[in-house]
Amino acid sequence: MNKKRFLLLCLLMAGRQLSATTVPNRDESWFLTDTLPRENVPNRLITITGDPRFALVLHPSAPIIAHDGRQPFLFLSGQGTLFCQAQLTAPPFRTKDKQVFLVRMGSALSRDGGRHWTPWTHQANHDDVNLEGGAVQCADGTILLLDTYVMEGKTPGHGIGELWKSHDDLRTVEGPFWVDFKLPHIRWQGSSNDIGKTEASARLHRSILELPGGDLLTTLYCRFEGDSAASGYMPTMLKSRTVVVRSRDHGASWAYLATVGVDSGVGTEGFAEPVLARVSQGAHAGRLICIMRTGRQLHQAHSDDNGVTWEHPQPMRLPGLDIYRVQDWEGLFGYDPKAPDFVPRDEMNGSMVDPELIEMRDGTLVCGFGLRAPEKRYKQDWHTPRNGNYLAFSCDGGDSWSHIVQYRSGAPTTQYMGVREIRPGVLYVVYDDSMWKMPGAARGFELEVHRNPLTQ
Repeated sequence: MNKKRFLLLCLLMAGRQLSATTVPNRDESWFLTDTLPRENVPNRLITITGDPRFALVLHPSAPIIAHDGRQPFLFLSGQGTLFCQAQLTAPPFRTKDKQVFLVRMGSALSRDGGRHWTPWTHQANHDDVNLEGGAVQCADGTILLLDTYVMEGKTPGHGIGELWKSHDDLRTVEGPFWVDFKLPHIRWQGSSNDIGKTEASARLHRSILELPGGDLLTTLYCRFEGDSAASGYMPTMLKSRTVVVRSRDHGASWAYLATVGVDSGVGTEGFAEPVLARVSQGAHAGRLICIMRTGRQLHQAHSDDNGVTWEHPQPMRLPGLDIYRVQDWEGLFGYDPKAPDFVPRDEMNGSMVDPELIEMRDGTLVCGFGLRAPEKRYKQDWHTPRNGNYLAFSCDGGDSWSHIVQYRSGAPTTQYMGVREIRPGVLYVVYDDSMWKMPGAARGFELEVHRNPLTQ
């Protein structure tokens, strides 16, 4: 791309505002009582930190799962098939011997780059694989999917989870197959989830990687014996750690490899909701990068020996974003910082949630994440401009995040999202436009990412 075309794209980007289509919904789940009215707020690109090497073009969004879907996750096969899954408003089927989420999972496939979506289920009236556990297409073409829940096994220090397989690009799926997770020192009991309900399980999350030698790695968050620090906002929920587990038999069994992060003083939740990616180009080729939610800032760690050892996680440097800058939103919640008796309240701090991480074909790293401002009370008034969904870009293997944009600002969303590169330089981004008490749907859009060749 020449310099003139790049500058034209920059001008187009600066002036572009694209609207989303309103999609009605009907409320049936426990978290959609007393439903708020649907509010249509358009997406638009807002540059938080600019890097002249990038110009982005935002395309209109469209619904993926008709009239429904929250907190979407996304997988892309080597043949270009997109698989999106999100939480529906219907209750789960509660399939025998399977741990399920509080609501049903809805899935859809697209074989034309997200233009058209077809509902997908492995078996009618049964709970499918929960894609939050991650998916990978191996070198032999097999697609492996892990359900997010790892339940306590019959042998101490072992858990049991579900593996699903496809040999034909998700046209058919086999499973579930029970797989063993060797997790010495794991603590199954003693903690609730973030709504106060007892939860005796570990959670696989987002990423499965196949290393050049054929080993598989994935991330899991859980508690080990001795992990007893309480969450900052839910005393019955203990802070978690993030670990890496490895499979040397194509996913049939998994074993603990290393702890990526554990620190009782970090955030309000410890290290949770990890995402894992492998750098393939540049000075850090072969490096593994893990980004984690903490209930406050995102934290980032890396490994240069295929996950055996990890540098201690550090707060992710995202210029222009400060979750402690409560003055940007506290006025919406009745707080007056100029009042003589004003005392800043911890509950007004923001929170970054559920990071996503991929490497584009040109070596650019893309991190997607949500920012809740404030952490819990954003549900009462989501209009603060910092509340929403973000994308950060790195040209140096994750050492710095030099270009940061927000595409959903002061708009209804649960701040969860997924990202994949569907064509060279073109991302497909999924998100939702709903709140827990507001109708909405999982949606997707294309985002063109242009790199200026004169400023590399």
